[in-house]
Amino acid sequence: MVTRRRDMAGPKVPVKSVKKVGSLLSELLEIERQVSARAHELFRDHGWQAGRESENWLQAEKELLWRPCAELVETDGELRASFALAGLTAKDIKILVEPNHLTVRVVTKHKGIKDEGTCHFSEFHRGELYRSMVLPSTVIPEKAQAEMKEGMLTVILPKGKEPARKKIQTKK
Repeated sequence: MVTRRRDMAGPKVPVKSVKKVGSLLSELLEIERQVSARAHELFRDHGWQAGRESENWLQAEKELLWRPCAELVETDGELRASFALAGLTAKDIKILVEPNHLTVRVVTKHKGIKDEGTCHFSEFHRGELYRSMVLPSTVIPEKAQAEMKEGMLTVILPKGKEPARKKIQTKK
């Protein structure tokens, strides 16, 4: 299969490379804290009704997090991740690249136009877009590039060498 690399011609998106492993964990813990707080509010709002814990948690996730459609393609020399982010701009997006992880975050805010009439239906999302993926190959975070073009975020991740593996003998 022959794959062609697209020319990167849209607005550049800053990519933060992370050498310290574990920064993703602190982000995930903060998101979990926010979801937990919202799930507790829902539990309270439903009159402290037992047996709805999972429903409250899933509702809190739905309200606070948005997962865009994504695609990850691998070639001999790179990984290319694409995300559908219609209506967002490059300055809204935060990209975090670790050797084996890619995380995309955006805080979205949609303000309905109240001056023009009554809104009967809206699926515009407000909250935090969060998409994190384990990469199938090790990449070089410092060489990652990203662009936003026509509602699509594309992140190019040059592949690096796999870390050396060490065999350890078990003591008898």
